Amino acid sequence: MHAIHPNVRTTPAARADIARSHEPSGVLARRYGVSTETILQWRKRGPEDCQDRSARPHTLRWKASEEERAIVCALGRSTGFPLDDLTFVVTHFLPHLNSDAVYRILKAERLNRLPPAHQSRKPHGKFEEHEVGLLHMDVKHLRK
Repeated sequence: MHAIHPNVRTTPAARADIARSHEPSGVLARRYGVSTETILQWRKRGPEDCQDRSARPHTLRWKASEEERAIVCALGRSTGFPLDDLTFVVTHFLPHLNSDAVYRILKAERLNRLPPAHQSRKPHGKFEEHEVGLLHMDVKHLRK
């Protein structure tokens, strides 16, 4: 069973009643607190199709062509730049691509995460052993 959105004005049962009704659209619109366009929509669908449909787009509209996507992916692989830097470079020769479009392209190719750095980090050191009574102090300079 589908969940009904809490702000919806008509339930599937009310929509089926609207679709079956022969009353004028204005009367039904006032009764259910919706517009006449909504009444016409449910009448057009019919009493069998009164469930909510997904409002999510099923296909993404790409701003980039196949060639442009290949360029972005090649740049991402070869440079290893983070998203902001890659977008800065890409927008010089593909100005219609913004940061969101570059991210979608990288994510579709599973290049949205940088590989771990190949450099090994310096291991954490230990404090030197001193006699009792000495104090070890780290000094940090903070910005104003």
